[in-house]
Amino acid sequence: MMLLSTQTTNTALSIATALLIILNGRRNGGFYYRTMANLVCLATSASCGMFIALFLRLAGRPDLINWTSTRLYYYLVSLLTGVSVKIEGQEHLTSTGSKVIVCNHQSSLDMVFGGRVIPKGTSIVAKKAIKFYPLLGWYLSLSKTIFLDRANRDNAVKAARRAAKDIHRKKTSVWIFPEGTRYHGADINLLPFKKGAFYMAVQARVPIVPVVIENYDKIYDSKERRFESGTVRIKVLPPVPTTDVPEDSDSIDKLCTQVREDMLKTLKELSAPKVIEEEKQQPQKPTFQFSTKL
Repeated sequence: MMLLSTQTTNTALSIATALLIILNGRRNGGFYYRTMANLVCLATSASCGMFIALFLRLAGRPDLINWTSTRLYYYLVSLLTGVSVKIEGQEHLTSTGSKVIVCNHQSSLDMVFGGRVIPKGTSIVAKKAIKFYPLLGWYLSLSKTIFLDRANRDNAVKAARRAAKDIHRKKTSVWIFPEGTRYHGADINLLPFKKGAFYMAVQARVPIVPVVIENYDKIYDSKERRFESGTVRIKVLPPVPTTDVPEDSDSIDKLCTQVREDMLKTLKELSAPKVIEEEKQQPQKPTFQFSTKL
């Protein structure tokens, strides 16, 4: 009885100590604490995600794999680092069926924030190199991630076409970063969009849903060794229909330009309201409106 009581006391003390460390880290932890916490959460979520993927496939619910695993990742990081998101327009993700979701890309933390937004029944598009990462790559392979080989355009096009067919056949959605890589510029901007996501949406005849994550360098900046707690705003824009968009290159270019301009405008509104006020005082240029009418 004495031994059991001692073990119980030690367990309680260990739990209390762990909670104190977490609370202290959330409030006072700096760049290295939060970076390490994020890596631990990523490894934990990827490891659990492999078991989640196997279990949900056996249970006949593969549509919940990414939704469950990414939510786990988000809530773990939020618990340990004090980082959270505030979402506007999430109904645009839940009120539509299959869709191609395009999101701006700033850092590895986009996976954390996206984990709170990604809807059920969504596959993720990632570069092929990630497939070979320990834990994360194994989980992504089990979750049927669409890997694009950017070094081989023909293979990338074939993968995009297969994804377009799966959108209809499996009634899934797709999450992709159209910039293709992270934007590290000091100004509030977006890299040029690659057209794969837009070809995919047009071929599948599903809407494009833009997701804009505000510039969060005030919270995270790896160059400045800054990683603070705080809230990041995310805005989901209304779906952009593609039903009447031709599959020719010019039409895809116009669609891509339209979506990028809408996302950049929203990014500036979320991240730099003062810049928007200055721009409003300047003469406005005519905005492009995509139309398929002759």
